[in-house]
Amino acid sequence: MLGVLIAFAAAGCRGTGRLADYDFRDRTIAVAYDTAPYPDVLTGPWFPDVSENPLITALKLGSRVAREVEANRIRARLDSAVNGVDVVGRMADRTLERSARILRMRPVDAEADAEFVVEVVLRKYGIDAKDWNAAAHFFIDAEVYLLDGDDGTRIWKAHVHERDAIMPAIFGPGTVVRDVVTAATLASLSVEEIENALERLADYSADRITSRLRDAVDEVRRDRGR
Repeated sequence: MLGVLIAFAAAGCRGTGRLADYDFRDRTIAVAYDTAPYPDVLTGPWFPDVSENPLITALKLGSRVAREVEANRIRARLDSAVNGVDVVGRMADRTLERSARILRMRPVDAEADAEFVVEVVLRKYGIDAKDWNAAAHFFIDAEVYLLDGDDGTRIWKAHVHERDAIMPAIFGPGTVVRDVVTAATLASLSVEEIENALERLADYSADRITSRLRDAVDEVRRDRGR
């Protein structure tokens, strides 16, 4: 029984790291995103020859069904959309704003000016539509760390691995998307709608990252209140 209790306690410590050892209120925090210039190419036959653009490779549309004609029709719209949306920049801004609110800190833009840094190692993220007519999903796979800005001490870490179906509501009022979002749906979108989808992908990823931090902070606060 003692061994079980010790293991349980250790698991709890891994979940909250050293968050309980720090007073974050009114301190400064920044966000640093570590992303490969060319993420893993997760595309299938829908959008051939897209590996040169790291944002287009965020659209994982991998099936053996021959839909090259439909995919080629959307290629120009995809190029316009990804050039119009700073996905990682939007993700970083939202991560910073939410992290600062969760920890009751003051956000700053420059990592060098921050007392603490949220570091995000973004391994994979994007839109996964494996079947032309099946529901598409947002997904993210990332490692997240909270670091002491002075000496780089790792205070907390988490692995974020999430995958959720895309809701038609992300395209806003007046959209022609009424049911599930599929690969076929994506091929029919306008440039504005694709930009909207990429913005929602950035928001989704930032929200999943910071929700793990919120859970850990809430656990520390509960422990302190006991």
